[in-house]
Amino acid sequence: MIHDDSDLSDPLAERTEAMGEAMDSVSERKGIVSSSQLMGSRLGNYQILRKLGRGGMADVYAARDLILGREVAIKVLRSDFASDETYVNRFRREAKAAAKLNHPNIIQIYEVGNVDSFHYIAQELVDGDNLRQVITRSGAVSADEAIEVLMAVGSALEVAAEARITHRDIKPENIMRSSRGIIKVADFGLARVATDSVDATRSDLTQVGLTLGTPRYMSPEQIQGHVVDVRSDLYSLGISMYHLIAGRPPFEAEDPLALAVMHLHEIPAPLDLARGSSDVPEWLIAIVAKLIRKRPEDRFQSPSEVLAAIHAQTISGGTSAVTIGTAAATVRLQRIVDESRQRNRRKALKWTGAVAAVMIGIIGTCAAMLSRPPKSVTQILRPDQVPQATSVEEQYLIAVVRNDEAGWSAVSDYFPPVENQSLHIRYYAKSQLQMARQMQSDNQWRAAEEVLRRLSADPKIDRLYRTLALVSRCEGLKQLDRPELLQETQAQLQAAYKELHKTNSSAAIIFDRVVPEKTRSQLGLTL
Repeated sequence: MIHDDSDLSDPLAERTEAMGEAMDSVSERKGIVSSSQLMGSRLGNYQILRKLGRGGMADVYAARDLILGREVAIKVLRSDFASDETYVNRFRREAKAAAKLNHPNIIQIYEVGNVDSFHYIAQELVDGDNLRQVITRSGAVSADEAIEVLMAVGSALEVAAEARITHRDIKPENIMRSSRGIIKVADFGLARVATDSVDATRSDLTQVGLTLGTPRYMSPEQIQGHVVDVRSDLYSLGISMYHLIAGRPPFEAEDPLALAVMHLHEIPAPLDLARGSSDVPEWLIAIVAKLIRKRPEDRFQSPSEVLAAIHAQTISGGTSAVTIGTAAATVRLQRIVDESRQRNRRKALKWTGAVAAVMIGIIGTCAAMLSRPPKSVTQILRPDQVPQATSVEEQYLIAVVRNDEAGWSAVSDYFPPVENQSLHIRYYAKSQLQMARQMQSDNQWRAAEEVLRRLSADPKIDRLYRTLALVSRCEGLKQLDRPELLQETQAQLQAAYKELHKTNSSAAIIFDRVVPEKTRSQLGLTL
């Protein structure tokens, strides 16, 4: 198969495809052969064999090159776009951009042509699946597979960056894995050449008003219509890697605009928690975390930096963490602490055998010190005073990194949930929920119950967060052995759940995704 650059789970892509099919129907009624009806026909030197898919701008076919005797993929600009000079130019720009790039991890362009008003690109036919198909079929990839993909796409983007080209639509659907296991980046259909002064000074918008790209993987600056560079591609790569490793994207919403807003303001769940296992190296998690930072200046500044970080880890066995940041440095420091502690134990044992009679008091003291549970590196690195950030979003991110009561409390301390600050109120609710969960994990059930009781009864808090607070309250009341209060709270939860589904379907969908079906069943949450 060749890639299909439409995202079938994206309502925006579905509407675009539906509009294209409607336009094709109009063309048929007018007696015009549409781009979706070319099977069996000849287009220049190519015999069209079968249709492979439909993308945002083009229909994709498998074809046979009658001169060279090889199978190729033919992308034909859709009939509804062929009469629009803007789209024709964009289509040609794809070929211009991709044809500049010669790399084993980039799908090769063979020819660009125009026959009987059909604009087409002949390119390498990849025998394999795109990574979205791989995830759908097999679930999250292994750490080794993720590293392979990250290195391959990073190498492709490195070549593109050297040619001053940004892809602008990196996503699992545009990353192919051939039958021989080779990773290839497809579809430079949104690519921009930096020397194109006209395109570089404006934001390309679709007919429905959204910046070009797939909202599920777009960078914050691309969503806002700003001029983008390779750091935007790196953000999209980071979101794609999160999806591959976790088995699901970091942000999910049915509405493209809601999804775009999440990229601007939301912080995704920690990758290892989203994956549900600890089999991914922390340095890889750290790389992905740095790729998806909101501000371009906080990310890796080039694909070369990403590749250097990976090579430093794989070559040194994970001991070099200079370019990755705090997370990988934490791993390294923890290893140093552990190794130091082991050395101290060995020295203590040696002295015990050599001078037992003289040093028995000292050895006893050392043994007592060594028997104490060592501080985690997070505790060592974490300052007692929580620093104040410049925005509530950044404050919440600090709390996520610290994951302690002080960090979560600081969100509302520095950014109080006052009536006219809806963003502060939302982050207050989220931070209080996280703080309560942290307390519960530390067996502080009474303290957590007090936090959750206040949160669930606060009328200015969004119903979704109040309902989630009631779920956590039920769990805590079970632990506190408060059956009467549990029964009352569970009844409140059931009523709130029904009201949520009745008044806010989007919030209800989020609730059902966050709270497992088994838990909902145990709590009697049925409609």
